[in-house]
Amino acid sequence: MTEIDTTSPPLAWSGVRRLPGLEGRIHLPNRGAVLLSTIGSLGDLYPVLSVARAIELAGLEPRLALSPDDCEIARSWGLLATPVGPTQAELCERLGVSRDEIAASILRDPGPLMRDVMIPMLPALIEQMAPLMPGVSVAAGTTFALAAPLAAEQAGVPYVPLLLQPMMMFSAIDPPTGRLFKLARQNPGTAGQVWNRALLSCARAVLRSRHASDLSDVRDRLALPPQPGTPLLDHGGEVPMRLALWDEHFAPIPDDAPEGLRAVGFPPRPEGMLDPEVRRWIAGGPPPLVVTMGSIAHGLGGPKFWQRAVDLGRSLGLRVVLLHGQAEVPEGDDVLALPYAPHSGLFPLAAAIVHHGGIGTTAEAVRAARPQLVLPVGGDQPDNAARLERMDLAAVLPVRRFGVRRAQQMLGDLLERFDYAAAAKLGEAVADRNGAGEAALHLARIALASRDRRMGRPATAA
Repeated sequence: MTEIDTTSPPLAWSGVRRLPGLEGRIHLPNRGAVLLSTIGSLGDLYPVLSVARAIELAGLEPRLALSPDDCEIARSWGLLATPVGPTQAELCERLGVSRDEIAASILRDPGPLMRDVMIPMLPALIEQMAPLMPGVSVAAGTTFALAAPLAAEQAGVPYVPLLLQPMMMFSAIDPPTGRLFKLARQNPGTAGQVWNRALLSCARAVLRSRHASDLSDVRDRLALPPQPGTPLLDHGGEVPMRLALWDEHFAPIPDDAPEGLRAVGFPPRPEGMLDPEVRRWIAGGPPPLVVTMGSIAHGLGGPKFWQRAVDLGRSLGLRVVLLHGQAEVPEGDDVLALPYAPHSGLFPLAAAIVHHGGIGTTAEAVRAARPQLVLPVGGDQPDNAARLERMDLAAVLPVRRFGVRRAQQMLGDLLERFDYAAAAKLGEAVADRNGAGEAALHLARIALASRDRRMGRPATAA
């Protein structure tokens, strides 16, 4: 018997391209197709799927190039995708490491994984993407979807970087926060900006020394010129604009942002209703403490993390909802353990939210207007956490220092001073903006102009 996933949107009929088994390969070459690609956690995937849906509503054809695991999630959204690269299980087996070890490596420093796995795989990935390219008028991808800009450049179509994390602006005015940028001056004056520019120049130099040569070798095999600028940040070919998939209340676009960067708002999270049993449990008492470590960091808080999370809730007199993935968690009458639940339905029912600071979880917590304790592990999480703290929405404690007594004091203080009215006003402003829809309109305009230019037509109004 097939089990129905009630937390995901149902498959919607939209013509022959969505017939199961066709893998999205029946294309309409003159429609103005948009290639979309991403790699990473659900926080990377969900925004791209939201943009794909919006592109369909704009009358264009989205073509998704995703990992095989992410293709299954795309299908649950009613979208078809072409699988490129190995499955997660195949990658773990090939490297001889666990899923948690890969996640920890990425959050600590993605450089070794780029050097040893991602860059060597690029020729094969681009070959797998080749059937998608005929008829594509513009391509767009997230930071680590390294094959997408190369495929676009090879096909001679524009490429639009999708920035999910504000730290990727590499701004001296609004510098990143985190272990690798601990020397950056926050809220800098003129001298501080000079210092930050020098620091970011060093970071760019490190990226070039690590990856530019390897990427140039790949580009040579593809008959492309050497790697331009800084890997991950700069791309060859035509880059008409960059899209920041976050709200400017969260991170305004500074004057020294990358050329052509435009903030369009956070894309909507996936639809889905809470299970009625979950709603009944929550309604049976005061609002609970909701704890999540996102989709890839369930096991990265240490062996005592989940017990400490439960103890934190009890110390505050709160029941606890644990979104624990595959991790083993404590039991109790005051504990509701769920592998996953839709954040959009759950977070507004919480007394407070404890999370890792991933960008997708952060966006939903801001929409929910609930107090937050953020326990960043690495990557962009410390930067996102610092922004929430500056907005008076969160207290921040690195996960390696997470202990019940300290967390109780920090979260208890936040609960006492939290401005619920201001948070609700901000949450409504963020929720009112559809980042996926705005991104789709920009991509549609570029796609139609690119298509008309290739076909020798007058420009079409988007």
